[in-house]
Amino acid sequence: MKTASTRTPYALLLAVLCSLNAAGLFASDINLPGVPATAHAFATPVASVQWTFSAFMIGIAVSQAVYGPISDAYGRKRVIVSGLGLFVLASLVCAVAPTVEVFGAGRLLQALGAGSGMVLGRAVISDLYEEKDAARMFATVMPIVGVSPSVAPLVGGYLTTYVSWRAPFVVTALIGLATLVVMVTSIPESLPPERRSKHLGATLKGYPKLLTRPLFWAYTLNLAVAYGGYFGYLAASPLVFEKMGLATETTSYCYITVSIAYVAGNLTSRGLVRNRPVNRLLWMGHGFFFAGALMMLGLGLSGAGAPWGLLVLVFMPVMTFGNGFLLPLSMSAGVTTFRSSAGSASGLMGALQLLAASLGIFLSSRLPSGDLYALGWFVLAASLVGIVAFALFLSLAARQAAVTQTPADEIRSNDNRGNGNLVDDNSRSHNPGNLDRGNGSRGDERRGDDSRDDELQGATTE
Repeated sequence: MKTASTRTPYALLLAVLCSLNAAGLFASDINLPGVPATAHAFATPVASVQWTFSAFMIGIAVSQAVYGPISDAYGRKRVIVSGLGLFVLASLVCAVAPTVEVFGAGRLLQALGAGSGMVLGRAVISDLYEEKDAARMFATVMPIVGVSPSVAPLVGGYLTTYVSWRAPFVVTALIGLATLVVMVTSIPESLPPERRSKHLGATLKGYPKLLTRPLFWAYTLNLAVAYGGYFGYLAASPLVFEKMGLATETTSYCYITVSIAYVAGNLTSRGLVRNRPVNRLLWMGHGFFFAGALMMLGLGLSGAGAPWGLLVLVFMPVMTFGNGFLLPLSMSAGVTTFRSSAGSASGLMGALQLLAASLGIFLSSRLPSGDLYALGWFVLAASLVGIVAFALFLSLAARQAAVTQTPADEIRSNDNRGNGNLVDDNSRSHNPGNLDRGNGSRGDERRGDDSRDDELQGATTE
């Protein structure tokens, strides 16, 4: 453990890190059961309130792209404190918003503030802990983050039922304020001046180059499809459950199974990645996603209402179990494939992933209200796009590798690395400590554009 972490009690640091990493997802989903009530209060269509979830995702996406390089240059603490302050104020704006337009602006600002903790919470762990200790800390924090999307609607449902649809935003403001106070008074700066980047634009300059790489798109579109389909379901599902006659309080329980399934998929993929190729596991993730989408569409075609319509609570978790493969493995594969620009890759992949979530919310809000059949077609379309895109870009990457690889590249790739090493690399990259360390590595960024060897090797992996 590095010395910076010894100044803060472990339990306190753990609580702050959990709050930083989970606050964004918690704030995103806490209003889900209150969507119909919010629309009624503003005398506006439900689709207008659903769009505020899309605005939230846009805010998180923007923060993914900018907070990392800013904190590399100016330190973590001041950026996190500024973001938390914005989060608290924006939450209060949402709580007192007189119109849906003000409410939407508040949600966007809330996301921009929450993004500082989501992006930099992982970086703080990497700053404070050595590799093995960081892995243990991630193993503690990430399950809490994983269940936050199921806890948030549960809390929000009770608050909406017994207090008001505005109450959840008061709660998020209080959580943010408590985290802010502890952050200011008890948590030291984790990135001292001597370790900071002197070139703020180094990460941003790597973005255009990544956009020309087929493997970057192969893994990024996995993230985009997984998030777009999932958040599209989240935005449309309150109306589906309302059409089935479920009360707001009951609806809040309907999101537990999807989070449990995601955590189960994550743990399963973590165990399998030790001895199976990452791309093969990603195909397994697509298979689960597709199977769940087919089940959803079949349920919609049947026209079943409650109670049989509640089988959606069984079928949708099949998709999120697949997301437990697609999300962590695609991110780790994308970052390790472009080792010399890992910071750029991580930031850009995260931003595009959340923009896809925003698009998914927008598209699902245009579906017929509460129509499970239309929602089934939506998730199936997302699955098919993911499967076709992954196959296409893996093929393009293999062709690019065959064209650009020189004899020297082949000798170096075969002699120094071997065909099995990518599996080991990706296994190591699946360790969250390694992933985060790559996300904050300024040394890699300064070494320039020498990622072609890594990409050539990645293109040949099955």
